[in-house]
Amino acid sequence: MATCDYVPTSEARAREMLSLANVKEGEVVYDLGCGTGEILIVAAEEFGAKCFGIEVNSRLVEWAREEVEKRGLGDRIKIFHGNIFEPRFWLHLGGDPSIAIANADVVTYYLTLWVQEELKPLIERELAQGARVVSREFKVMGWTPVKVNNGIYLFEKGRSF
Repeated sequence: MATCDYVPTSEARAREMLSLANVKEGEVVYDLGCGTGEILIVAAEEFGAKCFGIEVNSRLVEWAREEVEKRGLGDRIKIFHGNIFEPRFWLHLGGDPSIAIANADVVTYYLTLWVQEELKPLIERELAQGARVVSREFKVMGWTPVKVNNGIYLFEKGRSF
């Protein structure tokens, strides 16, 4: 299973990603490989989204959870320690309906092409029609972006894949 190194996303870059996806208040945003939660914090504070993050690195999870609590966002952001490929996050693999990625209106990530290739069939099967996927820096092979801006790719189920 492929993994990625942690590369932080600035608040400005997170804002660009979320704006490109046209995130609306009350929508559900998942960040796969959320690091210290930068994208989730911007999504909750500025866009009014309900957010879920999944991160494999326990130190980054601890830091993200502390930042979420410090900002008083614990009711809008949940950070899970785990691997994004774990069955608990995928309904069709018997996952927990309360945390399954199937709930997402928007999925964001900054993942290598190799990780994206492993993730792609899960996303294609799990997400609802109209759900959006935002990829920073890397185009998803075989999907057609509906928008591209400054190295950010926006995909939509039903239009892109």
